[in-house]
Amino acid sequence: MSADQMPARAAVLVNKPLCLFAAICLLSSCTAAWNQQAADNASYALIEEKSSLVPGMSTQDVVIDKPRQMTLERFPANTATFDFLGNLANSENGAHIINLEQALDLAFALNKDYQLQRERLYLQALSLTADRYRYTPIFSASANSTYAWDANDTFVEDAVALINLPATTIATDERLRSDATLGTRLFLRGGGQIALNLTSNFLKFVTGDLDSSASSALVGSFTQPLLRGAGSDIAAETLMQAERDLLYQLREFTRYRQTLAVRIATQYYTVLEARDTVRNNFAGLSATLSSLERERAFQAEGLRTPGQVGRLEQSSLQRDRAWAQAITRYASALDSFKILLGLRADDRLMLDDQEMQRMSEGNLVPPDITLEQALELTANNRLDLFTHADRIADRARKLDVAANAFQPGLALVLRASVPANGNNSASLSDLDFRLTDYSAGLELDVPVDQMSERTAYRRALIDYDVAVRTYELAVDNAKLGVLDAWRALEQAERNYEISMTSVRINERRVEEAELRAELGTGNIQDTVDAQNDLINSRTQLTSAIIDHNVAKLALWRDVGLLIVSDNGQWQEGSVEPVIPNTGNPTPL
Repeated sequence: MSADQMPARAAVLVNKPLCLFAAICLLSSCTAAWNQQAADNASYALIEEKSSLVPGMSTQDVVIDKPRQMTLERFPANTATFDFLGNLANSENGAHIINLEQALDLAFALNKDYQLQRERLYLQALSLTADRYRYTPIFSASANSTYAWDANDTFVEDAVALINLPATTIATDERLRSDATLGTRLFLRGGGQIALNLTSNFLKFVTGDLDSSASSALVGSFTQPLLRGAGSDIAAETLMQAERDLLYQLREFTRYRQTLAVRIATQYYTVLEARDTVRNNFAGLSATLSSLERERAFQAEGLRTPGQVGRLEQSSLQRDRAWAQAITRYASALDSFKILLGLRADDRLMLDDQEMQRMSEGNLVPPDITLEQALELTANNRLDLFTHADRIADRARKLDVAANAFQPGLALVLRASVPANGNNSASLSDLDFRLTDYSAGLELDVPVDQMSERTAYRRALIDYDVAVRTYELAVDNAKLGVLDAWRALEQAERNYEISMTSVRINERRVEEAELRAELGTGNIQDTVDAQNDLINSRTQLTSAIIDHNVAKLALWRDVGLLIVSDNGQWQEGSVEPVIPNTGNPTPL
């Protein structure tokens, strides 16, 4: 080839790889969406597969990329004005009213922590897809091509011109080499590995005439550990743990739904309680100001001393301060509740007062189980206790794996190699199976230095003991939670009875004090005390009602019998224990 032809040819050869590289990049970008969809399909299929092992688990609300925008415009707007809110009343004009059911619906759609739980569940399933894929045939392919040449030797050309030799063309040496490899690999759950590789190379020399050589080879091998790393219990431990980790994450997700539902209900009632406290303090302030106006009139008639009226004035100032503080606490609680729902703090929202009225009108309904039943059901229904128990089995398996690492590494190796027939061709049909070379042998790895194995084994022993203690502590804490919820129920019932009696007594006291005051025979201190006690007893009554409802929800949650739907609505479960299958999540 002449020197002036080289740049054009080189440019063509250089541009082809660039074009191929550009095409590969374009193909990769086009398949990103396809790969994302494939990952989603595999991950959600695994979640669906294992959901039957978790009571109360639903797969309808686990999609992480689902649009979750929910506006407040679909809820009715407030048109009423509430004087007891003072300056805060204007902020509720036009605010959207939601009841507890709607609040749960909002939270399960917009709560950011709940979205994080969905993503954790998805990532755990995605991780399992990779662990399962490891035990499927994995194919690989690679190819490369290299073109090289020697440039014209300008030093020789200058020397020829200097001594006036006849002009000559200096030949260029060119080489073109291509290699390709196609292979597959399969890991067996017993620890073995099967590999198959086809290699081909093609070498061409270009010096004006074509000369080339080519060769191919097919190599297959099988390796099976016999001591260290042998057996599915040892070799497939990583897959086993991944299978169980997804089950644990499903339990944690279901448990979180229960916790979130109780948390939303508790905060909802807390906001209503804060609002009711504002109302009670405003009523007390109004009553105090009315009494103060009357007493000042009596003072003008000479029937009251300045000291007596001053005592009532001081009481009105205290009531005013308590009312202002109650408004601040209510506003703060409402803003915090908005954040919990997943809304913005400046969204215009108010809660439905009818929820409080419905609770106040109804009687307190105790749970239909005894304390002994509740404690027994806790051990048979709590998903987190199942996980703690299963982690003991996990640590036991890891202890076996650590002990297996002390054994020598002995592996059976079988190998077969098929070369080409030597006709200078690189096609697959030219492999000559008559020339197949077989070999079989044993590979021995004697563990001379076992410091890392010793450390891992000792750590595995400690981890097992920790898992046992963690389970025992978790059971104790679960029972303690049930006991606390039961005591809270009993205390709320007692507080409710006391508050109901206290309200009736203080209402009579206030009526009597007001009547005596109107007749001019009353005592100002009696009037102040009666009004304060009535306000406090009404607030305590509201608190007792809310405490009872929250404690009962917490009891069902801690027992493990609170079934929560995809939109947060709950259902108190049956008293019959539901024991899920805690064996191997997927047969290995």
